[in-house]
Amino acid sequence: MYDKINTIHDVLRERYVYGAELVGRYGFPRLPVCNPNLAGSVAVPFNLARKEKNPRKAVCHFFIDDYQFECYWNNPEKYRGILENFRYICTPDFSLYDDMPLALKIWQTYRSRALAWMMHDTHLPIIPTVSWGAPDTWEYCFDGLPTGGTLAVSTYGCFRGDGRMCFVAGYQEMIRRLHPDKMVVVGYPMQEIDAGSVPVVYLESYLQQSGIRRGR
Repeated sequence: MYDKINTIHDVLRERYVYGAELVGRYGFPRLPVCNPNLAGSVAVPFNLARKEKNPRKAVCHFFIDDYQFECYWNNPEKYRGILENFRYICTPDFSLYDDMPLALKIWQTYRSRALAWMMHDTHLPIIPTVSWGAPDTWEYCFDGLPTGGTLAVSTYGCFRGDGRMCFVAGYQEMIRRLHPDKMVVVGYPMQEIDAGSVPVVYLESYLQQSGIRRGR
């Protein structure tokens, strides 16, 4: 279990992984299995969480541009009073881009996993989120995620160009490695997901709820 704070004022935010079992080549926190009851739930993005009038029937998610939740990395305690009212929270999902340096892609994955552990450790009702990039990210992007249970992904932005092929390949690899019992998908349905053996619960994104058809 990790129990160190190495920097003055904890500028590296090691407190986020305090008490975690660190796994994999890069030492990501291991997250617990989650089996949520999602019946009747709606999806609400983090940037609109403060305005949600019925959070007990909502799942908050971070499938939005990173700048809209960098504030949560910097000061998660500030938002606890908002998030604790939600039925569930899909854990943060910092972006991975193919042209990023490897170190930055690993750091983004670590940040996602570190905040997820901190949320679990402070008793927020989480659903672990999975994200990946090109096949070279598979070496580390699934580390720390639970085997079995329910995991969350988003199809937003995965329908154009090579994005669909990359998403489907990573999704299939994730299923092979993690063996989830159920998937939560925020965004538009995708035939390749529906054709798989794992049950899927779709939650409409804010763009779908608003009738805006961008990013497909």
